[in-house]
Amino acid sequence: MFIKRKINKELCSWSLLDWANSAWPTVIITFIFSTYFVKNVAPNEIIGTSLWGYMLSISGLALAFLAPIIGIYSDIIKRRKVFLIISSCLTCLFAFLLWFADTNKNIILFILIIIGLGNVFFEISTVFYNALLKKVSDKNNIGKISGIAWSLGYIGGIVSLIICFLLFINPEKPVFGLDKEKFEHVRIIGPFIGLWFLIFSIPSFIFIKEKKIKIKRINLIANIKKTFLSIENTTLKFLISRMLYTDGLNTLFAFGGIYAATLYNMEFSEIILFGIALNISAGFGSVIFAFFDDKFGPRIIIKTCLISLISICSFILITNNKILFWILGIGIGLFIGGLQSTSRSCMARLSKINDQSKMFGIYGLSGKITAFLGPYFVALLTTTFNNQKAGFVSIIIFFILGYLIIKDLKLPN
Repeated sequence: MFIKRKINKELCSWSLLDWANSAWPTVIITFIFSTYFVKNVAPNEIIGTSLWGYMLSISGLALAFLAPIIGIYSDIIKRRKVFLIISSCLTCLFAFLLWFADTNKNIILFILIIIGLGNVFFEISTVFYNALLKKVSDKNNIGKISGIAWSLGYIGGIVSLIICFLLFINPEKPVFGLDKEKFEHVRIIGPFIGLWFLIFSIPSFIFIKEKKIKIKRINLIANIKKTFLSIENTTLKFLISRMLYTDGLNTLFAFGGIYAATLYNMEFSEIILFGIALNISAGFGSVIFAFFDDKFGPRIIIKTCLISLISICSFILITNNKILFWILGIGIGLFIGGLQSTSRSCMARLSKINDQSKMFGIYGLSGKITAFLGPYFVALLTTTFNNQKAGFVSIIIFFILGYLIIKDLKLPN
């Protein structure tokens, strides 16, 4: 009985991490701070979109270098939780610093550095969070647990957006006497997300246990080389496919709020409502596809999601109707949820229990090694054609390339 209760505490606190950390990409990267930067901080929307893209490109390059090295090192010394705590706390710190992100054009570089660094440490924290999935699950429920936790993350994103909307964005007089003319009602969202992330991460810091081992002298370079050479062919092809379609997803996340604000003239309040609807549909998607994942295996789920995303994004490219954009956006959320949760459980299935951090470090690498390309092409095409929709084409291309690689790949059930 005691062992069962202990395992449940680990599982619940691990799942709660998805609730905690989803607030950063949802509120900061996708819906609120990205829109605030492009519309209110940058000189104009075209320059703002380009700067946002270049910032995410640079942070993606940094992560591509750091994630596999830190993942391999943490597997060797068996200190996944320590690295999880450090990276999570650093993300919270950079979120707190966003209070100083006012509309002074002289601090644009400061704002981009703060968000870029915060994004790097957020992504590093997910490497160790994902690496603990196999610790709290088994081969019969790994898909369900991954999907339910991911769904909990979407719910956390929804709740954090609702709180931001009700307390800061929507009221004529926001709480704490915040001055709307100085955009304090937007800037306060940074510290709020930092506090949110920190508070809901604490249970995982306490209840997830790792055995303490004596740290031996290690040759990190040799271990990195050995890890990459040991990747099996099926795993390698899956990682290449994920690298490409995740480029599309990350770019969609990074610019979704910006497109909604600039192409469809959505205000902050409407963007938040759109984000809530998107996260609700994504939560449903991650739960629904999680059960199909354990029943049919990940390949058919990933293929279905990619075909659907390619079709929906193509429709968005040719429509200027806001109502249709809402409907299509909700459809996107449904298949994003299924694609993300199934990809994570697939990686866990492909990895040995003692190699989870290093493999999820490489998994993180596969999602970030070319992550600079999506934002870069959006920035480049937007600047070249002076049209924000031109950059949207790159998202569809990444989805198509990812699908072509995985469509005939045999993945574990």
